[in-house]
Amino acid sequence: LPPPLPPPASLPDGGDASPPPPPVSLSPPPPAALPDGGDEGGAAALVLALSSMSPYQFRKLKTTASASCNIESPTGACWEDSEQYFWADMVGALEKMATRGVAGRTFFASAAGSSDYAVGLANLAAFLAQTMQETIQYDACDENNWSEQSALDMVSAKGGSPGEIYPASAACGQLGQSYQSYSCPAGGVLDPDTGETVPPEEVQCAVDPDMVVVAQTSAQWYGAPPPLFCAPRTAVPEAPRWDVSGWCPTQGTSWNQAEEWAAPFGSMARGSIHFGPAASTASVPAEVLASTPDYPSYVVGSVDQGTGDACLLDGTCCLDKDNQRAGSWRSCAGGCENSALPELNVGSEARTDVEGCCWWGRGAIQTTGVCNFGKLNYFAGKKAAQRGKDALFPDVDFCANPGAICQPEYPELRWFSGLFYWLNDVQPYDVRGERYLDVLRAWVDNGMDPSDHSLVDFASGVVNRGCHDAPFEGIGGADPCGNGEIHAWEERRMNFKHIWGVLSPLLPTRRRSLLLQ
Repeated sequence: LPPPLPPPASLPDGGDASPPPPPVSLSPPPPAALPDGGDEGGAAALVLALSSMSPYQFRKLKTTASASCNIESPTGACWEDSEQYFWADMVGALEKMATRGVAGRTFFASAAGSSDYAVGLANLAAFLAQTMQETIQYDACDENNWSEQSALDMVSAKGGSPGEIYPASAACGQLGQSYQSYSCPAGGVLDPDTGETVPPEEVQCAVDPDMVVVAQTSAQWYGAPPPLFCAPRTAVPEAPRWDVSGWCPTQGTSWNQAEEWAAPFGSMARGSIHFGPAASTASVPAEVLASTPDYPSYVVGSVDQGTGDACLLDGTCCLDKDNQRAGSWRSCAGGCENSALPELNVGSEARTDVEGCCWWGRGAIQTTGVCNFGKLNYFAGKKAAQRGKDALFPDVDFCANPGAICQPEYPELRWFSGLFYWLNDVQPYDVRGERYLDVLRAWVDNGMDPSDHSLVDFASGVVNRGCHDAPFEGIGGADPCGNGEIHAWEERRMNFKHIWGVLSPLLPTRRRSLLLQ
């Protein structure tokens, strides 16, 4: 489940001007401290250690995996290699965040004046344990349409309007949320680099009603909903809903396919003919594009057409994604509603369209909403460059193209956006006297025992519920923040134990000997 508050975002980076030569000294100068109190020597050592190991293979659940599968389950029955998340991309993003940082904040890798990066490895393990639960196991970069019956029941239980199952309007918000309502605080956004407060309208992205975006990724189980998309009402007047039933031919060709479509599509396997990924139409025959030149127009033309060979050849079904095996769009009178919980700070009335609904979650920890994408742009993207900052991604306009996070041209961005959230929401977390960095240091100093769940439980509460001591799902107890129970806390613990087993051999020699003892 997504956290009740949107994962925020912010970013800068260091310049590349060469410093003057140091004065002659009989002893080397102390290492330069990073802005957040971390150490450049420790950060560089951490990145070097991660780069030198054999790349870890992130894994996704098989479409046939049972609900009981977890990170400790046999690979053959449950897991296969991820196609979205790769070790080298993660290390590349981490290097930027640990050694250069954004808006004066860096990934905490070591204590000031120390090259001992044990705390950095533990910090990374806590981060990866969350991403493995939130996105990697589903191989999701873009948010999936997960508005199934159980999600609708949760909204109903809170007095909201459940809406339809798998509506296209889920792009506007799921579980009663409104993603474009995730605006920046009225009091402004703190620039950690200058200490000044920036007006919200200077940071957050403006909602463009004419924007058209199609998600890069979507769920792959049999009949699963296709990618989320947004488009103006002039293009998609009423949002349809997804029906998971039916059958779409994927193997071989139709008897008259060569007569209907010019080469090469006349002889291609039918499952290879589709819209996407994202806005691509490279896998769509020209004969289909003549009447439906993009995915939103195809959606409108495919509503209530069902599935099968005949409508596929007509270009009105089974073209929503690669190897589509089932599912089609269905209409609702007046448009299909998403769930609504107006009493939420980020809720709204139900939507029956997808206009301006381009701000769904993306990346390793699902960056969501106009404020978060705006922060990425203001501190690390095109707007940072326009402000004269040494932007990490000066050519990326996260407001004009929020989908950049998941585009293959920017493989580090899906990790970078998650680390950006980590730097801005997890590392500085300090609520009711409990600080994440204190818990992180204590876990390392107390022996780095993976059966000590203090670190992963703290991080799980912050990421999943915005609250370090939120109650565990299924156990209950006091809910100090009122944000609900931590979802999949046991799985997050197992993820942490697993990934710590991967990372701990990289510990500096002294720390490793202590761990073995």
